[in-house]
Amino acid sequence: MRVPLSWLKEYVEITQSPEELAHTLTMAGLEVEAIEYIGQSWGDKIITAQIDHLEKVEGSDHLNYTKINTGTSQINVICGAPNIRLGDKVPLALPGAQVGDITISETRKFGYVSQGMLCSPRELGMGNDHSGIYILEPDTALGQPLVDLLGEVVLDFSIKAHRGDLSSIIGIAREVAALTKKPLRLPEPRFQEQGTPATEMVKVTVEDTELCPRYTARVVSDIKVAPSPNWMARRLLAAGLRPISNVVDITNYVLLEYGQPLHSFDYDLVPEQHIIVRRAHEGEELTTLDGVKRKLTPDMLLITDPTGPIAIAGVMGGAASEVSDKTTTVLLESANFHAGNVRRTSTVLGLRTDASSHFEKGLDPELALEGANRAMQLLTELAGGHVHPGIVDVYPRPVQPRTLEFSTDDVEWLTSMKVTQGEVIEALSALNFSVAALEDGKNMLVTIPTYRTDVTQNADLVEEVIRLIGYEHIPSTIPDGPLPEQTIDRWFEREQTIRNLLIGAGLNEIVTYTLTSRARMLKLLAQADLNAASVLLQAPNRSAAQEEARIAASNVNTTLTTLDPHALPAVTIVNPLSSDLEALRLTLMSNLLETIQENSKHNKAGLRFFEVGRRYLPTGNKAQLPDERRTVAFALSGPAENSWLPELSHPADFYDVKGVAETLLAGLKIRSYRFTPTQHPTFHPGRCALLELAYITESGDQVFRPVGVLGEVHPLVQQRYDLPLRAYLAEFDLEALYAAVPSEIVYQPISRHQELTRDLALVVDQHIAAQDIKRDIVRHGGELLRSVDLFDVYTGDPIPAGKKNLTYTLVYQAQNRTLKDAEANELQERIIRLLNEDFGAILR
Repeated sequence: MRVPLSWLKEYVEITQSPEELAHTLTMAGLEVEAIEYIGQSWGDKIITAQIDHLEKVEGSDHLNYTKINTGTSQINVICGAPNIRLGDKVPLALPGAQVGDITISETRKFGYVSQGMLCSPRELGMGNDHSGIYILEPDTALGQPLVDLLGEVVLDFSIKAHRGDLSSIIGIAREVAALTKKPLRLPEPRFQEQGTPATEMVKVTVEDTELCPRYTARVVSDIKVAPSPNWMARRLLAAGLRPISNVVDITNYVLLEYGQPLHSFDYDLVPEQHIIVRRAHEGEELTTLDGVKRKLTPDMLLITDPTGPIAIAGVMGGAASEVSDKTTTVLLESANFHAGNVRRTSTVLGLRTDASSHFEKGLDPELALEGANRAMQLLTELAGGHVHPGIVDVYPRPVQPRTLEFSTDDVEWLTSMKVTQGEVIEALSALNFSVAALEDGKNMLVTIPTYRTDVTQNADLVEEVIRLIGYEHIPSTIPDGPLPEQTIDRWFEREQTIRNLLIGAGLNEIVTYTLTSRARMLKLLAQADLNAASVLLQAPNRSAAQEEARIAASNVNTTLTTLDPHALPAVTIVNPLSSDLEALRLTLMSNLLETIQENSKHNKAGLRFFEVGRRYLPTGNKAQLPDERRTVAFALSGPAENSWLPELSHPADFYDVKGVAETLLAGLKIRSYRFTPTQHPTFHPGRCALLELAYITESGDQVFRPVGVLGEVHPLVQQRYDLPLRAYLAEFDLEALYAAVPSEIVYQPISRHQELTRDLALVVDQHIAAQDIKRDIVRHGGELLRSVDLFDVYTGDPIPAGKKNLTYTLVYQAQNRTLKDAEANELQERIIRLLNEDFGAILR
């Protein structure tokens, strides 16, 4: 919020420099983001002058040749602005003046010499208006530096959302007066009333008093729409608003001064002069002042007449009843609207206005009458209007000031700062709080002004007292009392463990947005149909029946051969900030591939990333919250680093991503797992596997359940993400993963006795998985079998077609004695016999 210092001084005496004032306010919680000095760069090179001669430049359709009187001399200037007239007083930039990024110099155009430049408000840094030259008051003295006339200091505040009372010049002045102990001078609107009473001219019906707690209407007639006087235009420009006309500018002026939004209707354009405040009907539309036709929904509050809507409450008026040059009678709205409803309406329509930003912070309903009366005074003074007696005021439940019991002990308890009752009364009274002191010297009854909607409890009063006294007076103390019991967040510890293991495996952690878009997620699917999309929605804790029920509940046509992004079942945002951030992610893989894509533009090596986060799976019931699944995912592409060492410079492959997964499992002490071939729409056919972990059922049986998938990215997906090298992905459900982590780990002492090693070469059918053979060997080997490792797989002559050779190394060892060869041989033969029975394995 921009506050011109000269305007602020109208309400409170300021003796501090702008920098000192900014520091005082910032230290009291009113952050001053910047101090702008309008005119600081003008110096004596931009002065006031008068147009004494004006003629069209021959050969040009818009340029004028002017002779400018500076009071001491006359110079020639070529100017293309359409608004200048003979005799106008204007700002003149002389040669050598700095106007924005331009240094003015003498030039020649169309045979004329131009010895300076006439300046628009934007060129002077007084706003964005560049439509014409800034016209000075007729009585302006010639030749004086413009900075003496228009120079201004502007404080730019960052107003927090809960302090709606500070969104006005008077609100800031109230704080300055309290902090500097100066009296506050508020406007006292005075004006004559005449003619027909407003209650006979206007009828107001409020159908929803919850969304519109108060609605007031006044009528002023015989107005003359014209430009605003320069003093008002200058203040509006300095505050960041463009002057339009006196009627519109007065409503903006009161908005800035009091913080109360107003809206002017052309009285004659409101049918039956009947204002109805109601919710929108389904399918209603309104063309707003910006010329855009907007579709309205039933949760939006409207200002209507008997024929239809004429304004969106708290946001913007309609074009049909707009004040124009022909307007003679104005119906002025000064109302109070529900902050949350205005915020939602503004967001849904994508229509942010000065009015909506004020209403969103929560305004005092009592302010409506003050703003209306101030506008009436200005309309009589600046537009020649006649105010009709009385006001139409629909205010069914007047707001009452809150009263809190307060004690000096509250201040000490929260801040360790000792204060007296007198200091509390002085601080709160300066802020216009009413304080009734009780005789005990500590307790008080504090009545809070209705405009301080942020003060609801004693802690808020403590803050008000402390910031008036000064935060720097809070003593530094050691906390007293017992420390709270330590709380252990198991998932925080678990996720830290995952991070440490993956960082140790050479991966780099990334953190990405949980918001994405359905179109971005569909890029993961080589075949974009519903069956492929359902893979993104799977969770290990759901049964197949639950998955079918969820897909059926999503109401998506399962016969689609291609899937429209909007048909992808996902948790979506009703009012997304952008189309790229409209849905909660179903998977972490999309963001990982986007990170690979971006980083591959700079380097092909070291692309090893992981993320620990959540994915959000819709439940099929919109009334239920999504299923938030803790997930870890990682991606590899290209070599580990640029190196002359072959083991570091080879591009990533399937076994690299599998190795990272095995490192993770080993770090979690998970030993019973298997990788099984699978098909997945994100991965290359034949280069994709499920990670399945062993779980013990209630009956004591061991079953394997999937916890995630890993493999090489499908070529079509790689092409969509514009990846220069093959990429490898893995995504595991952490909750399912940790369900398999052993609750306790049993260690055995290292045996002091000798190991016996045996190799076992088996010929089996090609479809039999090596890990199934290994698992069978371990099961049949018993306690004496210490380890089993596969070290060779062979197909070809002399192995028969459809067969393969698997060679394992088996290590036998006893804990308490030296194992004999006969024992190992007997156990080896037993394993061979049972493998033959289970898999048809033949010893090679």
